[in-house]
Amino acid sequence: MGERPVFPQDRAAAIVGSSAFGTVSPDLAGVRVMGTPRSGTNLARHLIERYLGVPVVFDQGFWKHGVFPALMNGREIDHGGLPIIVMSKDPVTQILSWFRLARNDTIFRPNGSFASFLRSPFEVRQDFTEPKRMEYRFGSPADYWNQFHFAMDALRRAGAPVHFLCYERLVSEPALSLHMLSHFLGRAVPFDVRCPVDIPRHTLDAGNDVEDADTHGRRPFDPARAELASALARIGWRNAAMILRGIDEDVLAATDRAGFRAACREAAGARAMLRSLLGPW
Repeated sequence: MGERPVFPQDRAAAIVGSSAFGTVSPDLAGVRVMGTPRSGTNLARHLIERYLGVPVVFDQGFWKHGVFPALMNGREIDHGGLPIIVMSKDPVTQILSWFRLARNDTIFRPNGSFASFLRSPFEVRQDFTEPKRMEYRFGSPADYWNQFHFAMDALRRAGAPVHFLCYERLVSEPALSLHMLSHFLGRAVPFDVRCPVDIPRHTLDAGNDVEDADTHGRRPFDPARAELASALARIGWRNAAMILRGIDEDVLAATDRAGFRAACREAAGARAMLRSLLGPW
């Protein structure tokens, strides 16, 4: 866990050579990106490597989607020796995305309806270590959202270099997000907020450090899926309220979402209320 990551020579050279906005700092071997499934970790990797020129580590030492383990070296927490960027999607939009993914019976156990999905125990299966894959079990999807981000905030409070990055902010303000990331990474010349940043036109396939990602069947990237109002209209206020009851206020604040409950009430329009009247789905 404590050693510096080793990157294939051709990949490292390609990353450095393709970036017009800087090269890898001599004292920064890379950055670790973590987040729950469907939180934007692959988008973060793409933008960090392209525009900041820093190699990204996903799964070396521990799984990028797993709750951070209490790895101890004596009395010191061993986080792998790299700065950590934690991707975070708001809990309403995130849990809706998990429900869509659960229909494929891959890393989440499927459930018949969204309402039962919210109430049932939530199982997460590690996605690339078949047949000896790890599994995690939480009381509900909201419990997983809480536990993952609480653990990462606890790591930050213990002194580890951890930076939370909101997915919706990365999509809506990519240049500003990269500017803040470059400050976190200690770059002498931060990323210029005036530089254009291109968001990929198609969704990025799931990636890890063990195998190449599948490049088939990519869908056009839909920025509306990062919008809270769109998610609320889809699930209805009744289901959204159930999610919010399970979300911890301190964890919302840790992910830079203080006041999120009020934002949900403001974003819930007539379509969200109508969905609730039609019944759960």
